[in-house]
Amino acid sequence: MSLRFSFRTYRRPLRAPLRTAHGRWTEREGLLLRAEAEDGTVRWGEVAPIPWFGSETLAEAREVCARLGDTLDASALAAVPERMGCVRFALANLREDNQAARPAPAAGLRLPVAALLPAGRAALAAAEAKLEAGFLAFKWKVGVERAEEEMPVLDDLLARLPGYAKLRLDANGAWSNRDATRWLEFCAERPVEFVEQPVLKTDTLLGLAEDYPVKLALDESVAHLAAAREWQARGWSGVFVVKPALAGPLDELVAWARATKPDLVLSSAIESALARAQILRTAFAEKLTERPLGFGVGEIFGERAWDGPAIGPLLDAAWGDAVDPEVLWNAAS
Repeated sequence: MSLRFSFRTYRRPLRAPLRTAHGRWTEREGLLLRAEAEDGTVRWGEVAPIPWFGSETLAEAREVCARLGDTLDASALAAVPERMGCVRFALANLREDNQAARPAPAAGLRLPVAALLPAGRAALAAAEAKLEAGFLAFKWKVGVERAEEEMPVLDDLLARLPGYAKLRLDANGAWSNRDATRWLEFCAERPVEFVEQPVLKTDTLLGLAEDYPVKLALDESVAHLAAAREWQARGWSGVFVVKPALAGPLDELVAWARATKPDLVLSSAIESALARAQILRTAFAEKLTERPLGFGVGEIFGERAWDGPAIGPLLDAAWGDAVDPEVLWNAAS
């Protein structure tokens, strides 16, 4: 492989700030990668890091890409450390057409999607709108406000949702041990699909998983695929919420999921439509999970080129066909 290589930085404001336990997220920064083969074929990649989540920084990613020069060969991916999962994800999509080796999705296949709800009481109105749109799976950010404020909202949310809907909570590791215990006792009597990353400490997570009937999920703890393998070795029997744009090459994620059959959720890292299309094509081709996809983030950029087509409660395999990487490339600096 010998490819002409270049990259550009992008910075896009979010249409509305995303409130999480880590604070307000107001803009998305990343890199777009372009590689051109001798026959003129162009391949694309995206580096969309989230440093506070455990990925490399944008500065680190930019430095690695600059060191690659203007030509890529077969050794480029192997030279990038495994901890730099975002860069490895992007480079793997340049190295080969991963989709060509994958089976075509079954005709008519559609995958369910979980809608992301805003933090706090704003989740109530958002949930009603999403229900009207047909969504039956939801993810609500918690740990943003005090438990005394959020717990009544959870009951109000559950009262508004039909019994067959799924509601998952995401604490982003913000709870103290005391908060986590209180919340899991509260959730034990309520129909919650799972609680995502209640705390960050490994021993505490394992203890909570043993002590409470509520299904727990790892998210920040498995930012890299290597970390997911380590948790499996520890005997983790809960859910793995994996953001493919952070985890590394898609083919490695597929191989791991095929071999070990984890209880897996594929989730967005608020990447652009470019990387999202690559991930979702793989999700359709490989059918790696039975749980709703965590890609119902809405029109988070407020620009069709960057958001891609609207994502509804059921995602069609042709979703990524309307995504034009060239438009994003031209809009980047």
